[in-house]
Amino acid sequence: MIRVKMYFLLLTAYFLLRNILMPLSDDDYAYAFIWDGEHGGNLINGIGERQRVESVTDIFESQYSHWHTWGGRVIAHFFAQLFIWIGKTYFDVVNTILFAAFIILVLKLTDTPFKKSEFAMFWIFIIIFFVGAKFSASVIWMTWLTGTCSYFWSTIFQLTFLLPYVNALRLNKADDSTTKFLLMIPLGIFAGCSNEAGSLATIFLTTILIFLSSRKKFVKRWIISGYAALILGSMLCILAPGNFAQTEFIRSVNPAFNFSAELLKNNFATGFLPVFYLDVVALIPTIIYFLKRGFGKLNTSDILIVSFAAAGLIVPLSMIFSPKFDFSRVAVISLPFMIISSVAAYNELQKLSRKISLPPVIRTGILIACCLYSASVIYSYKMLGGAWEAQINYVVEHKNEETINLPPMPPLTSTQKFLLNIQGADYPASHTKYFGGLTPDKNNYINIMISQYYGAKFIVAGD
Repeated sequence: MIRVKMYFLLLTAYFLLRNILMPLSDDDYAYAFIWDGEHGGNLINGIGERQRVESVTDIFESQYSHWHTWGGRVIAHFFAQLFIWIGKTYFDVVNTILFAAFIILVLKLTDTPFKKSEFAMFWIFIIIFFVGAKFSASVIWMTWLTGTCSYFWSTIFQLTFLLPYVNALRLNKADDSTTKFLLMIPLGIFAGCSNEAGSLATIFLTTILIFLSSRKKFVKRWIISGYAALILGSMLCILAPGNFAQTEFIRSVNPAFNFSAELLKNNFATGFLPVFYLDVVALIPTIIYFLKRGFGKLNTSDILIVSFAAAGLIVPLSMIFSPKFDFSRVAVISLPFMIISSVAAYNELQKLSRKISLPPVIRTGILIACCLYSASVIYSYKMLGGAWEAQINYVVEHKNEETINLPPMPPLTSTQKFLLNIQGADYPASHTKYFGGLTPDKNNYINIMISQYYGAKFIVAGD
């Protein structure tokens, strides 16, 4: 039990450090301002002056405009704008608390006692912080403020919503009350109006869970109210007028941005397959379990294992038909479903044979390797964060100049390059020269938003 608590504390402390060392960047600066839908929004080049968010009322006004002119993830972007306004320190703390909640949700959904959660925590680290981070920069979307709210927090909403359905199925019964009936409505709205692919996967899973519950004849009012709210929330997100407006805008500046067989082929090759490969790695315990168990009649636990894996695959499958498919973001949505399937499969695998346990020497070696890798990541983030801070200070000092030609960061040392190569996609290479995603084009929206955020006129990435 003490060892498990130590793993839990190390994991959450590591996540907190990554949050602290991850500065504001890219779209974070754009969402620091009220969304100006009447003038194209905040994410297009050549925009004019924008007004900073200074109250909750500003955020509601901003998201109302955002929903009509750019996209339906209003709940995620509400939280993003809130924490950009009140301060990133608050976000770092809340995000770490939610990460701890994510671990607990994995344990609850897989019926894993905390004292036996060593494998679950190990698998979360390996899949999210090593495999996913190295090949898809997935952790970026768990610590970068705006991306975290859009992807990781949405996953928390979805898993929280699913928990009472999974518990009811495991217990083979469900209680009912007016309080629970009402509570499932906001939970459903939050889970549905989160992100498009994740909401579809959650609807798929909930449909299966309700079908199984109906066969056992314990469908209650809260089961239906939650399901209806989930679908409503998903519709509010997917069918937002802003999604269609954004698509038309992108088509106007990029005629190739159209649904076609070529788009499907490209999304499959550059989007679906990379996520699928990551998902297969995440599903190794599930694959081993079914190879050992066989493929006969499935019990409730087996159905949940298969259903969560299928839901994880629905995420990249649904995105094949999207004109935008960023596999690193999609991986953040898909991998948690796969982790839940694998942890549940590992638990069942333990029942099929004698307890699976690594020798202490190997277990210690793995722990040391994980700690060394984590230390290299923290060192890289601290080094890059220091370089970012120096550039920000330079901008503040020269903000009265007509145009700030920002000098690049110091070149990476061979050690720093080596560590970043080990980490793979964990830190975007494009951000190792200039902070915040700055470009040489002073009319780029990121340049404009960063300029306004720090009170400068124009900033360009100099030579």
